[in-house]
Amino acid sequence: MSNSKQYWNNIRMGVRAAVSGWINDPNVKAIDYGWRERGGKIVENESCIRIHVIQKFKYEAVLEEAIEVGVTNKRIPESIAGIPVDVPQRDYLLQWGWSRRQRLANERAERKATLLGGISIANARLRGYGTLGGLVIDRKTGTKMILSNWHVLAGYWDVQPGWPIYQPARGDGGSKYDTVAKFSRHAMDSDLDAAVAEFTSNRQFINDQLGLEPVRGVGWAQLGMDVVKSGRRTGVTYGRVIGVEGLTKMSYRGINRVIRNVITIEPPQGLEVSAGGDSGSFWLDRNRMEVVGLHFAGSNYPESALAIDMHPILDELDVDIA
Repeated sequence: MSNSKQYWNNIRMGVRAAVSGWINDPNVKAIDYGWRERGGKIVENESCIRIHVIQKFKYEAVLEEAIEVGVTNKRIPESIAGIPVDVPQRDYLLQWGWSRRQRLANERAERKATLLGGISIANARLRGYGTLGGLVIDRKTGTKMILSNWHVLAGYWDVQPGWPIYQPARGDGGSKYDTVAKFSRHAMDSDLDAAVAEFTSNRQFINDQLGLEPVRGVGWAQLGMDVVKSGRRTGVTYGRVIGVEGLTKMSYRGINRVIRNVITIEPPQGLEVSAGGDSGSFWLDRNRMEVVGLHFAGSNYPESALAIDMHPILDELDVDIA
């Protein structure tokens, strides 16, 4: 695959054309550029624009009926802007955790004397739990901050700066005595599900990931990159980047948003990659231990995860990885 600037300019033009034509279709969940899926398996030498749909229509008559009743708007072509098109079937959901004290990751649900990536955290108003992504530093003030998703550190559209952040989250038994930070700002206005909170606790906060190693920098996700994350719900899991340059539709407290700079990750065959409660985890390049994405959503059938490229998040929030 070419890595030339012109090649990727053409790809981005094709993805934009696909987004313009299909992102508002009620049956379309996401659009990206990546590897074709054939017979339930990824074909690495066949790259294409991928229009992820909630439901596939096997027969023409069924598709026509779906168009007629408004399930979908129109037929998806075999190519867009000269680029082949694939239509994988997925229904992605935010991976916020609702169940209390999930058996699979109890250690991560506990109150930690030392804060690090991969443990339970959330805004005080939220009754579930998400994942603390990691330690970042405010570019202007040098203040230590916690980075995670908007739907983990805020979760409500009326949350104001200063609202307390618990570790562990309320869904894991946290209370006002577990306050470690105060909500600062978010990037949802720039279509990025990310936020930071100013660290205010006397607990220690280090650049590390539970069960892994410290983060060594920031990189860009690439097709075929082997990645790993440490999450509150499923712990340490592994995957491979199979889609980049993506956008996906999500509902946040009844408001529909299109999230940009999305990467798609697939686990090794038959393994779990993520689940509810892993939102906010850092996805890291396994070879360099550089953070490349912020986990926020996923699909169970088949297993796949969605993350947001880290560079745009850091720029919008005006912070750096510690």
